[in-house]
Parts: sequence; C-alpha cells; structure tokens
Amino acid sequence: MRDFTHVVRENVGEYRGIFCKFVRWAPIFVATLMVLSQDPRLQTRHRSWVNAALAYYVGPDDAMPVDEFGPAGYLDDNLVSAYVLERIARDVGWRVIEDAWTGEETAHDVALETLDRERELLGDLGEEALQRAGVLDEARRRLLGDQLRPYGLA
Repeated sequence: MRDFTHVVRENVGEYRGIFCKFVRWAPIFVATLMVLSQDPRLQTRHRSWVNAALAYYVGPDDAMPVDEFGPAGYLDDNLVSAYVLERIARDVGWRVIEDAWTGEETAHDVALETLDRERELLGDLGEEALQRAGVLDEARRRLLGDQLRPYGLA
C-alpha cells in the first residue's frame, strides 16, 4: 500500500499553474500532518484537528475537489492544513510542527503565507473549506458571525 503522501505528490506531479508554489506544498502538509497525528507532545484536541485536516484531503465534501480542479484543488486542503498548524502552534509553539516539517522553507513561513494569501488563492472558498473540515475556531465563529476570516488575514 502506498503512503498517501506519495499519492498527493503524484497528483501534484509537474503542475506549473499560476499557484504552483502553493500547490506543491500539499505533499509536505500531508506528511507533516501524518507525523503530527502520532506525536505524543500533542493533546487529544490537537490530534483531532490534525485528523480533520487529513480527512479533508480525502473526503468527498471538498470546497475545491481535485477531480474537478486538478492539482489546484489542493489549495483549499492546504489552507485547512495551514490553519490547523497555526492553531496548534498557538498552543504548543512552532518547534513541534517544525520537527515534523520536511519542506525547504519553514512550516511557520509556509503556513502564514498560505493564510495571508487565502483570499487571493481561494476567494470565498477558504472560509467554506474551514467550515467543511470542521476546524474553524468556535470562538471566532461566535465572535465574527458573518464576517469569518481565517487567522492571518487582515
């Protein structure tokens, strides 16, 4: 059985579209989430966020399905991953995440850039992805109501 990271890497393939930089982070996000799902330093709630992000990559209720959008369909999955990593980092710091990260850039930089450019990358689909994945912070949802914005956005 192939590791899901390899499946995502193959799906991304030689994608050279406008959001290539962001799409190519998908296998790294997946690999990081898989390592974090087993990390004993994380609390149960952190692991549930990690598992929700992983499930979003394979689930049928995707805001941008890969079947329809091709490799660019990983943009919303990556946003969910970046959001989860940032939420965990607020609780335990970036070191735990960096220990699991295999990318050339830091997890911190990649996650925050993904969050900062969410509107440009996804438009209104970013908020929808976070809601569908079930990871949108309840406190933020109650506080902002119809004005939901992922962390990192102005």
